[in-house]
Amino acid sequence: MPALPILVGVSGHRNIHPQALAPLREHISCVLRALQALYPTHLQVMTALAEGADQEVADIAAQLGIPVVCILPMPIEAYRFTMVPEARERFDRLYAGDNVSLRFTLPPVQAANGDPAAEDVLQYEQLAILLSRQSHILLALWNGEDNDSAEQRPGRPRRAGRGGTAHTVAIRTHGEYVEVAAASVTGSRLFAERLPRLELARCGPVLHLHTPRATDSNPEPETAGMARWWSDMPADDLTRKYKKHDVRYCWQSLPSGLTPAEWEKTLKLLAPKDFDAVVLASNALQHTGQTHARLCMTSGVYLGLEEETQPDLERVRTLFGQADTLSFISQQKLLGDWVPGMRPRARTEGRRQLGALFWFALAIPTGVSLFETYCEYGKPVGLLLAYAAVLGLAFLYYNIRVKPGKWQELYQDHRALAEALRVQFYWSASQLPLSVSDNYLRQHEGELGWIRLALRGPSLWAMAAALMHKQTPRKAITHIWMDGQRNYFQNRLKSYEKMASRLKMMIHTTIGVLCICIAALALAQLLCGGALPESVPESLRELPSVLIGVLPAILVFFLTFQEMRLLEEHIHAYDQAAGVFEHAEHQARGIRHALAQAHEEDRKVLDDEWNALMITLGKESLAENATWVQAHRSRPITAKMG
Repeated sequence: MPALPILVGVSGHRNIHPQALAPLREHISCVLRALQALYPTHLQVMTALAEGADQEVADIAAQLGIPVVCILPMPIEAYRFTMVPEARERFDRLYAGDNVSLRFTLPPVQAANGDPAAEDVLQYEQLAILLSRQSHILLALWNGEDNDSAEQRPGRPRRAGRGGTAHTVAIRTHGEYVEVAAASVTGSRLFAERLPRLELARCGPVLHLHTPRATDSNPEPETAGMARWWSDMPADDLTRKYKKHDVRYCWQSLPSGLTPAEWEKTLKLLAPKDFDAVVLASNALQHTGQTHARLCMTSGVYLGLEEETQPDLERVRTLFGQADTLSFISQQKLLGDWVPGMRPRARTEGRRQLGALFWFALAIPTGVSLFETYCEYGKPVGLLLAYAAVLGLAFLYYNIRVKPGKWQELYQDHRALAEALRVQFYWSASQLPLSVSDNYLRQHEGELGWIRLALRGPSLWAMAAALMHKQTPRKAITHIWMDGQRNYFQNRLKSYEKMASRLKMMIHTTIGVLCICIAALALAQLLCGGALPESVPESLRELPSVLIGVLPAILVFFLTFQEMRLLEEHIHAYDQAAGVFEHAEHQARGIRHALAQAHEEDRKVLDDEWNALMITLGKESLAENATWVQAHRSRPITAKMG
């Protein structure tokens, strides 16, 4: 199974026109074959296996060997009886198929008036929101008609077709704020809140295959499979500026009768490049899991709860271990483990004393020393060549190894991925079936675009585990996550304060030595009538000039570490984070103590308090990490800066 799947969500009509079925299946097969060619090991189909379009897509996926994620909108017994007997038998076969990689049922949503019919609508609407949020590509098998579109009801909530295909497409293209009532979201365990009006997180493309229904007044079955594409995400690096968020502007018709090869070329041009980033990250994580298995296992064990987690949650743990390890290895290659003034730590697997930052920083005083010596001691050509070689090697190393290898991106992106998976893990362990990809702040979209997309698959695993009935291990979560993270940030705070203090001391010492050299040379020249006497050997006469030229470069060496390691920023961030986790731990202990003494009627309130604490702490962690990524993005480590 891939570490990070590419999910094709399916929404479509139940009553497909009989004459449209055969050509429609051919078009579906072409599309899935094309996507399978683009993402051969990562493609998965996400469907509710409803009668009609969903089952047709799932059936073709099974024939092609594409894994399927089955998400049922209601308990399976009730759901089966929404289908005719033939569709029911087909559902049973597809649901039990060997290619099904994940199965789970959405939690119940209670209507305010207790009307069962209204509750069924809410269940389907919950599914529509989930498909819109979690799928990378939404495959809509739809006749293109919306009888209650946003243009027809300005300022009024949707009334007709809630949870249907038209509604699912509208949520994807118009946004939840326009298409979903706040009560529909807050009544579901799956969502912390309705996505806000100004939400900038790109949901992803919609591929619409025209699907006439048997009940359409003018079905035109010959139009079955005619395709349109909608996307609010850039398809290439030259168009990173997003299109204006206008549904009509984003839709584009695709040619008819495309072969699988032509579909592959078309979709390769249209698919967002962030999908390629997800696939590359997935491959890198799996490679890390194979080459550094022990480190990955150690990182995963750090999350704890080994005896209390579901198999689907173990997949999240494994992925966390891989992301944490890949980030650590990339960090060591880029930054190293040593900072001037600090004692080197013991060598362990993956740990490096000196990273690229050290060599880039060292190139400056080394190059300046060679050039000053060249200028002051007879201009030997060997020193000039050595000077050029030092700067040239630093430049070449950056442009041949560091930049093409994306060391900084690997370090920062996978650190963000690991921290998001940590939050996802503890949310799921607390029976909170929330997706971390939905809970970043709006202003972090630019830095975390592909990461939010990558988290959609793992979020489904965590949701499935959270919806399994089990006891929440509150004591373990308090100790391992809250207490553990508090201790981690406090220790990092002390370490960075020590680094900053010693670097400042070295900077001040270098400035002091420079001032002494300047004063001594000036005094000597004044005492000697403007120049040092010829009786002094040339090597000693020129030494003060060399030192005065080299010492500022040594100062830059220290300042490079101070600036590129973001010491002051880390000190501030770690101090705040330690305070947040300490406060959370205090509240968690209070809730646990109250639960131990509470009567049964009070436990629901305290359970809600615990859930609110976990959600808030998770969002704080996501925001802290996203801010960390933004800070590092603004200080790229390059040979030029070094």
